[in-house]
Amino acid sequence: MEINSEVYISKSIKKYIGADLISCKLLGKGANGSVYRADISAEPYVLAIKVTNYSEMLANEVFALNYINGRVDILLPKVFFSHIANDDIPINVLGMTYLYGVGGNKINWLFAGKKKREAFKRQVIDNLIKLRDVTNEKFGYVDNACFESWIDFYRPFAKARLDYMSSLQNKGNVALCVEETLTRAYGILDRVLNDCGKPTLTHGDYWLPNFVVDKKTKEFVGCVDPFNIMYADAEYELFALMQFGYLRLYELYKKSVPTSKYCDLKSRMYALFSEVYWCEILGNSIDALKYMKGMAKVLKIELDKAGM
Repeated sequence: MEINSEVYISKSIKKYIGADLISCKLLGKGANGSVYRADISAEPYVLAIKVTNYSEMLANEVFALNYINGRVDILLPKVFFSHIANDDIPINVLGMTYLYGVGGNKINWLFAGKKKREAFKRQVIDNLIKLRDVTNEKFGYVDNACFESWIDFYRPFAKARLDYMSSLQNKGNVALCVEETLTRAYGILDRVLNDCGKPTLTHGDYWLPNFVVDKKTKEFVGCVDPFNIMYADAEYELFALMQFGYLRLYELYKKSVPTSKYCDLKSRMYALFSEVYWCEILGNSIDALKYMKGMAKVLKIELDKAGM
């Protein structure tokens, strides 16, 4: 636990809920913060508490949770309070519904049983389809969705990622491979993104580690950590379902919903541009670059198959 985190978690709960902290347990650490279970003296009696160094990311998560919860029930936590670090409580804190379960990546799905595994997969996809039903007239981040077409919004994002890879100093063969594939993908954006349908609300990080699963029943309890929510191409965040491919969530989605001609190509392309974005935020380690090289190879295969 971070230095004094429990003290300041206690102070924030007292300030915003008027309850005493009974116990506090670290549940895990992620790229942008630590999550705790807090047992408290008043309703709701148990909270999930996130502590992060990134105040802007915390504010964005609060906004995203409230925005999505106000439009559709996809089993996201409810926000009880949030606090941006100040002199009195010098940590960024988010208090929200505690979802009883573990991250989906913590389950040994091979031994979960086919019936439970298939039921979980169905719940995950049906939940995403509910989110897909929330649409808008224009594309873009939800607080400024002003783009008539998806490509008008996405092209600057993709160009910024390509420029970042091009700017890396002393890049070796790994980064060069990624840059070359990004350049090739960027050149065909007009062909594959010319008709992306109605702007569709995204979760932004809809993948297995963010799915909360009941350890005993293996039921889908909820999802967490929405990120950079926007009205996008309905197929924009499907690449996240390709991760942990042994569950074949992406394939189940494609069986459940009509998809576009270039769905596989777009998903691989979105995945690589997104990975570069995360490298910009978190740093471009050698391991990260090697991982992106693998993604670039897979995207190249899709580009070759499409004759692009």
